[in-house]
Amino acid sequence: MPYQAFAQRWHDFYIVAGTSAATLVGLLFVGLSLHLRVVVSSSEVRSLARVTLANFGLVLFVSLFMVIREGSSAASAQLLASGGFSLIIMTPSVLHAGRSQTRSLQLLRLMLRLGLSVLSCIGVIVAGALVAHRSFGSSLSLLVAAVVVLLMVSLRNSWDLLVTVGESALRAEATD
Repeated sequence: MPYQAFAQRWHDFYIVAGTSAATLVGLLFVGLSLHLRVVVSSSEVRSLARVTLANFGLVLFVSLFMVIREGSSAASAQLLASGGFSLIIMTPSVLHAGRSQTRSLQLLRLMLRLGLSVLSCIGVIVAGALVAHRSFGSSLSLLVAAVVVLLMVSLRNSWDLLVTVGESALRAEATD
């Protein structure tokens, strides 16, 4: 079965995933901008926000690439590039968050969230490689799993970010 036939089966999924990611990016910006001082003063919050934004961005771009009617070689290159780029963006944040001496989130929880994000980026890269090797069924199933994990982790990260930022803002107001 040609690549386009496999990709077409997931068209509606990627429309919904991309729309969700774009909407949630906007809400994340609004939520964090309400207490921007807290975001810029905490390296852990900045790291989690950067990874969460990268996750939503990866979902958005993967979704865009998957609804374009194109051949498997173009889709493979786009998946490899977007997964690799997201991984490059996330790596400094993951390393910095792991080294941070002050944490509002537990280290295990933070590393689990960041680790799932990194694994999902690797999943997108592997899916791109599988598309290049014409293994369309398994590549597109892996890609769907990566997108679902990215959305789930990013939703939870967004909640933790908003609660952490809110708590920090309340503590700052109480000391003033």
